[in-house]
Amino acid sequence: MSTSSLSKFLPRERIGILGGTFNPIHNGHLVMAEEVSRYHDLSKIFFIPTYIPPHKNADSLANARHRYQMVKEAIKENEKFSVSDIEIRRKGKSYTIDTIQEILGSDAPSTQTGVDSGDCEVFLILGSDSLHELVLWKSIKRLSELCYFVIVNRPGYPTKIPEKLADLIGRDRALTIEKLQVEIAPVEISSTDIRQKLKKGASIHDLVPPCVERYIRENGLYVPH
Repeated sequence: MSTSSLSKFLPRERIGILGGTFNPIHNGHLVMAEEVSRYHDLSKIFFIPTYIPPHKNADSLANARHRYQMVKEAIKENEKFSVSDIEIRRKGKSYTIDTIQEILGSDAPSTQTGVDSGDCEVFLILGSDSLHELVLWKSIKRLSELCYFVIVNRPGYPTKIPEKLADLIGRDRALTIEKLQVEIAPVEISSTDIRQKLKKGASIHDLVPPCVERYIRENGLYVPH
């Protein structure tokens, strides 16, 4: 019997995907990843910085390589965390469906993530602030068939699945999303606030890991030139 035909009998690796601009990455992102990893017993979480976000204003977006490097610095002490430049390499607008299909599209280990895609379950980690946008995502129904959505509460954003989304992806999948939700202690941090503080010369000491603050200051990011 071939190795590939045996894969369905092997324990399926549970992989988390946390995408975002990470402009910059902050402690809230790390807390969310740690809590989801623990709650759903994930073997690995891949942080995937977008190249160009399709549904956000990119005017204040730091260079993709800077954002990638900040993530790399922020997660280097956690063996369960990795960073992938899969979307940066692809360039153009970053659509999640394209990334997930690339990760799952081969039985061979992915060159971008090192995951044996023939033997893994993918958990897409999203803040509840993304819930109302999901109906606008490219191929959202297909995406819901390829991976599990894990919604994490964000202050001020409801975790209830919108009716439009439930109609689009199907009630059964909407119910699964509700069951997989993870509730964490509210983290009042946003990348937008961090950028504003940096412009004003205010401290961001408690908002990002020290290595990220050091990288930002050494490279003159988010300050007027």
